[in-house]
Amino acid sequence: MRKIVFILNFFLILSLVQAKEKAINKAFGWQFEIKVEFSKLLSSDGSTRATAYIASNKIITADGKIFVSWLDRFANILIRYFDIEQGKWSKTVKLGKGVDNHSGPAITIDSKGIIHAVFGPHHGPFQYRHTVKPYEIDEWTPVTYFGVNATYPSLICDGEDNLHCTYRGGDEPRRLMYQTKPAGKEWADPIELVNAGVDSGYTQYGNPLMISPDGVLHLGFHIYDFIPPAGKSVGYLLSRDGGKTWENVYGEKMKLPVTPKSHCFVEQGPELDMRIHNIALDKNGRPWFTVFHNERKPRSVVLWHFNGKNWEARDLLEIIRKKIPGWEILYNSLTFDRDDMLYLVSTIQKADSPTYWGDPSLEIVLLTSSDKGKNFDVQMVSKMDSKKPNWLPNIERPCRPERLGVPSFLYTHGGPGKNLTEHLATEVFFVRLKKEVKH
Repeated sequence: MRKIVFILNFFLILSLVQAKEKAINKAFGWQFEIKVEFSKLLSSDGSTRATAYIASNKIITADGKIFVSWLDRFANILIRYFDIEQGKWSKTVKLGKGVDNHSGPAITIDSKGIIHAVFGPHHGPFQYRHTVKPYEIDEWTPVTYFGVNATYPSLICDGEDNLHCTYRGGDEPRRLMYQTKPAGKEWADPIELVNAGVDSGYTQYGNPLMISPDGVLHLGFHIYDFIPPAGKSVGYLLSRDGGKTWENVYGEKMKLPVTPKSHCFVEQGPELDMRIHNIALDKNGRPWFTVFHNERKPRSVVLWHFNGKNWEARDLLEIIRKKIPGWEILYNSLTFDRDDMLYLVSTIQKADSPTYWGDPSLEIVLLTSSDKGKNFDVQMVSKMDSKKPNWLPNIERPCRPERLGVPSFLYTHGGPGKNLTEHLATEVFFVRLKKEVKH
């Protein structure tokens, strides 16, 4: 009982402090700007997709530590942490080995401080492990397996410590799959959430999953198929009952699996070629995500959000071109902090570049907005390199039903290589941000 009272008092004091900070900021009219506090080279032996893929959360801040995971060449799954108070990095721990450069980890944390990691396959069963001690990474449980022909994990933990994971998998043509692991139990059977609606051929999906403080699951997705080869649909689903049933943004229950004919799409058309990135939630629990349009010339990204009644869009190309003329914007990783500051870590490249995948001109920029995307500050993050791309951004986002402080992010410096198992080394960079009062 004493422990429960202590926890309740702690959260009461925390909420009062945050409310006081917000009232002071409003009273004095303070405005904030986001700066890079420091950049750290985590590895000079990174994989060719060291910090991919955007749907997989790779950073967790908890207990005064920032836990960071990535993929070393060509498929070693690594994790370490930064002790904020001491300003020191832990040793690097190897979690396991995957099959190729699609093997990168997704991590989350439960209410007890146990870190959970999913990683390893490219069309195979996921490897799953969790830490033995809270907030420590030196000891992990043995590997267990789940998933059907799985790739690209998106992993979150709910308020009851149940795990939820979406991924591309299933029989060919591949589908967007969902599995849950109730606390203390085994992984449940997979559920098919999205089907491309084609009889054969290559299919691919974006599958970012998020959870809001009220426990609602939010899923953004795209559908890519070969008829013709393009991402022609971007959609959104939510679940209010822990993944048992799913509905569209207007509350209509969806028959599973949804297909391109279902009523749950935000952008759709045979002439489009789109990729969704990760999904973020504002303080009202409403979804935001970015969509990369590869069919446009110049290539561009649309920022979408649901305002409570309708979907609203903002083209981000104009933002970039005001700051950096002659460039285009590609993929993004986005999040909100507890003050509703919006962060987008984005890749840009010269507009005359022949390809968007691993082009040497790719660079990392940070876009921040304190007014829900009406205005943005833009700053260059990466050190420009005409020979090697800076790309594959992945920003910290809540992986539990809670709000986030000032986030950190990762990116890769180095090319994509010629095949999935190439031993080409890249550099893995960690960037810690700070929030300062504007003077």
